[in-house]
Amino acid sequence: MFSLADRGHRVTLVGNVQEGEWKGVQALKGDPGLAEVLSAPAAGTALILNNLPPAVRWGQILRLKSPSNRVIAWVGNHLNSRWLRSLACGELDRAVCVSRWHREQYRVYPGFERIEASYSGVDTDLMRGGTPTVFREPTALFTSVPRRSKGFHHVLRAWSRVRRVCPTARLRVCGSVSMHVPNGVGGKTGVLDPDLEAEFPEWFGDPPGSHQSVGIDLMGARSLGDVYRDLRGATIAVVNCNWRGSTETYCRAAVEAQVAGIPVVGAAAGSLTEVVANGKTGLLVDRPDSAKLADAMVTLLQDDNLRRQMASAGPAWARPLAEYELIAGDWEAIVRRSWRGEPAAVSPSSFHDFLRRVGYGRARTWMRERLRETQFLEQDRAP
Repeated sequence: MFSLADRGHRVTLVGNVQEGEWKGVQALKGDPGLAEVLSAPAAGTALILNNLPPAVRWGQILRLKSPSNRVIAWVGNHLNSRWLRSLACGELDRAVCVSRWHREQYRVYPGFERIEASYSGVDTDLMRGGTPTVFREPTALFTSVPRRSKGFHHVLRAWSRVRRVCPTARLRVCGSVSMHVPNGVGGKTGVLDPDLEAEFPEWFGDPPGSHQSVGIDLMGARSLGDVYRDLRGATIAVVNCNWRGSTETYCRAAVEAQVAGIPVVGAAAGSLTEVVANGKTGLLVDRPDSAKLADAMVTLLQDDNLRRQMASAGPAWARPLAEYELIAGDWEAIVRRSWRGEPAAVSPSSFHDFLRRVGYGRARTWMRERLRETQFLEQDRAP
């Protein structure tokens, strides 16, 4: 936002914010703020939607559209059927995914030519602040939320192998189940899901002593500044190790580690193969194999020369993925293409483009919506 304001654009942020203005960005509160923006939009407005707006506002949003005003969806996770329908019929002028891999998941759907890709960026100013944490032992910092959806069970299965080779190594775990399930209840640790603790009872049966004795420190939810200080002092960073199901669309944790000059270990899945230079800034494991994952961690914990090479290469590699000053230029180009009605800049893919032309994606969307309607009807009929 601030980088766009620095380029001379008028920027208004609407949402769960404290109202005011700072560094050229005006902040307005929630739905009243959205109503204010929609009441008298200036010519040349690009309305960026981070979530589906209230139904009562959708008509007003569509009335904002004009030859000089555009409506764009920023899609950090899933591009749902509502957004896809809106793209196909022209209600949305663009959707922006957070990596090229993320965008490719929607190539078969109508409206793909209006789906763009631009990275999320990270708070590099916070990264540079404060003094790095000093660890006495080799430290692997897990910076994704410690749940099965992020592959934390694979990390735990690998950890016993790591400790046999590196008996003084510690696994420092940032985050908590509460970050994904605000009202959720952790198990005995207060940090992990009960079913995950049950899979490793010898480690989590009597916390904190039981897990600390095998070199696992559960830190819980922490401030970003604290996480960054730990990251800058860690030996390696371990990120999403889920090969199937919930894969990363961008993986901010991996980008942050490379910005900090810390080698990354993770799954060769989702956008990680795009945002991590495998073999140069980190090691990505190609299949769900706890032995291979442990080997990758041990390699980086023990090989000082390789670790230094990766640490040196990380910041330059990650800069286009992280720096808001560069990403702001992407957003300017996206809005200009939208104003001119130009397709997104993307390389062709004959097979998937053919599937889109013959209606494969449209049929998938229709089927998903019918299945969802059936589920709702069954829930209504349940006693």
